[in-house]
Amino acid sequence: MPWVARLQATAARSGADLLVATVLLGWALADVPWPWRPPGHGGAPAAVCGFLALALVQSVPSIWRRRLPGTGLSLALGALALRTALGLHTVSGLAAVAATGYAVGSHGSFARRHLRPLLGGAMAAALAAAVSYQVRMAIGLPGVLLSAGLLAGDAAVSRRFAEEAALEAAQAAERARIARELHDVLAHQLSAITIQAGAVRIVAATGDGRQDAATIDMLGTVERLAREAVVELGQLLGVLRQDGEPAARRPIPCLGEIPALISTACEAGVMAEIAVIGQAHPLPSGVELAAYRIVQEALTNVVKHAPGASARVVLRYLPQVFELSVVNGRAADSSSGRPLQSTARLGLVGMRERARLHGGRVSTTALPDGGFAVHVRLPHGPAGGAA
Repeated sequence: MPWVARLQATAARSGADLLVATVLLGWALADVPWPWRPPGHGGAPAAVCGFLALALVQSVPSIWRRRLPGTGLSLALGALALRTALGLHTVSGLAAVAATGYAVGSHGSFARRHLRPLLGGAMAAALAAAVSYQVRMAIGLPGVLLSAGLLAGDAAVSRRFAEEAALEAAQAAERARIARELHDVLAHQLSAITIQAGAVRIVAATGDGRQDAATIDMLGTVERLAREAVVELGQLLGVLRQDGEPAARRPIPCLGEIPALISTACEAGVMAEIAVIGQAHPLPSGVELAAYRIVQEALTNVVKHAPGASARVVLRYLPQVFELSVVNGRAADSSSGRPLQSTARLGLVGMRERARLHGGRVSTTALPDGGFAVHVRLPHGPAGGAA
């Protein structure tokens, strides 16, 4: 379910933020002069409280580093400045600055536009001044780490934007492809309506004269509207089709052609098989087309990302729902296969678009043995209601 996926993603992000804060806190706690330390290394209660406060200030805000990255960076810089002024160890403070700098670079849009150039200029000026070693270490090293964090965060967000743009482009392209294929389905059905309405009108007009003239007029209207709809669909297809793309000439794919997909996958080295559960019967053309394309994409992913693996396609006919699953095992050579979850995302976008168009859904699962499973559910109404 979508809300389950969102909840899992939120939990994963929160867990990562908590882990970062915990690591930074543990690092800072190592600097605390606990009373049980060897003589000369322990501190008074006031000193312990001060060190604890510094540790909390520079680490705990990382829990909210996605929502308040600037606040976390400000507190980390303040804690580092205080450590430097008091002559304390600064390693944990530098780590906090680098971590919060990364958070600002990846989650703070204002900082990516303004803070990084200002910081770079100030850092260059400080280093160029060739002041004392202590000043260079106090200013230059934090600046270098902060800049590194900002750059790393900025690179991460750039990659994320690029991935999102690629997914959106793939989604738009898949929608256009689906629309073109639906044009073929609707054009076929409207053409059949046109022919049948025309035949009935001719028979009615050439009968014994007792037919209702209004009925003949209505049949003529149906025929005319169907012809106009076919023309308009052709115009729509011209808008959706890319420049220079040839018109489709082959019949609309259906479930009866899935065995051919199995044979093609076997020729490519995949040990594929098919199983049918329930009484097979015709489904609406759009549902059959969606199911065919989903199986085609799933088997293509197996060939690309799990060469030599086994694959099983199961078609399940239920009274008002059609279900299918494509389950593949681990690649024959595990070193040659690439992670299906990451590299096949664009194909999964198309599967979900097709299922959603018919009120269905697609679920995917990474199997413990290294395989992958795709499960699809497509409602189609009462059996035998195929268009």
